[in-house]
Amino acid sequence: MRNVPALLRREMNAYFASVLGYVVLVFFLLVMGVTFAVIVNYLTRGPTQMTAMRIMFSMFWLPSLVVVPMITMRLLAEEKRAGTIEMLMTAPVTEFEVVLAKWMGAVVLYSVMWGLTGAYVLILRKFTGGTTSLDFGPILSGYLGVLLIGQFLIAIGVLTSSLTKNQVAAAVMSFAIIFAFLLVLNWVDYLFQGGPVGKLIKAVSAFEQMEDFARGLVDLRPVVLYLSASFWTLFVATRVVESRKWR
Repeated sequence: MRNVPALLRREMNAYFASVLGYVVLVFFLLVMGVTFAVIVNYLTRGPTQMTAMRIMFSMFWLPSLVVVPMITMRLLAEEKRAGTIEMLMTAPVTEFEVVLAKWMGAVVLYSVMWGLTGAYVLILRKFTGGTTSLDFGPILSGYLGVLLIGQFLIAIGVLTSSLTKNQVAAAVMSFAIIFAFLLVLNWVDYLFQGGPVGKLIKAVSAFEQMEDFARGLVDLRPVVLYLSASFWTLFVATRVVESRKWR
């Protein structure tokens, strides 16, 4: 694992040496900025039990559908297309180190993007004239939930990028899987209210778990679930990369 820091620096340079990193960052901040403005406008219309940050966290799926495929589509697909994957594999690094570094680079970028939305907390403080005491517990746990789910979605993007040389194909596959995991599964949840099937769906539903995180409830079960799912997804991506040796 000693090569991971160097590979991670390579990935971060790749994001910001091209226009891609800046385009994704601007797009994300634009979407979240508009979303935040709409939320604040809605809350000013009357009293509600919801808070601005809680509603914003519940909208985590909106940028994830587009941002995650955008930041992961090039990770391995571009390496294959350009032929640099062969050079990388002949270096004294393992396939897992390469896959892990690419995943970590995307997670760092994703974390930076969401970290910038921390400015909304200061805006809320200013918006209320400093008279409202913000509960930082649910805010911090909300960010934890966003990053926990996000790193798993990024692992999915790494896997789809390992399956093809075409960045667009990788992005489409990633979008389809994320769409199914987030929205389709949520719709199915409404069809199976109660019963063993309903309980199983709720246990893996990102919306259900994000709701708990946004309320300040941190359960170790979703933490273990998403970290384990990410590990196995990256493990499969590593096996896909290793399979190139036998072609």
